[in-house]
Amino acid sequence: MRVYGPDWLKASVAEKLKHASIYGEFDGVMSNANAIYLEDCKAFHSLTGTLLIFTRDTGHHTSGWFKNPDYERCLHLSLSFREPFNQQTPVQFNIALAKEWAELFFGEYTRLIWAESPKTEEGKYLEVHHYRVFCNGFWQPFIPRKEVYTTDFTEKGWRSWSELHPAEGEPSSLYAG
Repeated sequence: MRVYGPDWLKASVAEKLKHASIYGEFDGVMSNANAIYLEDCKAFHSLTGTLLIFTRDTGHHTSGWFKNPDYERCLHLSLSFREPFNQQTPVQFNIALAKEWAELFFGEYTRLIWAESPKTEEGKYLEVHHYRVFCNGFWQPFIPRKEVYTTDFTEKGWRSWSELHPAEGEPSSLYAG
């Protein structure tokens, strides 16, 4: 992870991470290539105590997570805060500073952000918040049609994550027609 010292402006850090993100895509699978990509897209801004990860995520629909194909890809900013100059000590989430970072990363598309609170135990402990702007196939931000679970635009034969990976003891519909 890159550590940006007190001489680095927030805008410069955001530009560096935006640039790093264009050299890959993260599909949620932990592979060596994805681990390298995530590391390149991660930084700590020591003056503000901000831990940032900015990636281009893909596979939200093709993996079976979301039914609506409009939600296939997004620009994804993960933010959490630490003691300034000490990335090991988490502190309370700073909404005002998060807003500044989001505006630096998303600019005019800030109004399109889908914000998510922490979901995992580790994410809750570290207060990691997620900011996503969904994009079309050319990585241009847009507003997806309808909700993530609508099947109005879902291709024939598509299966959701829970259909492909049922809970233990439930039958799989992997081969259902």
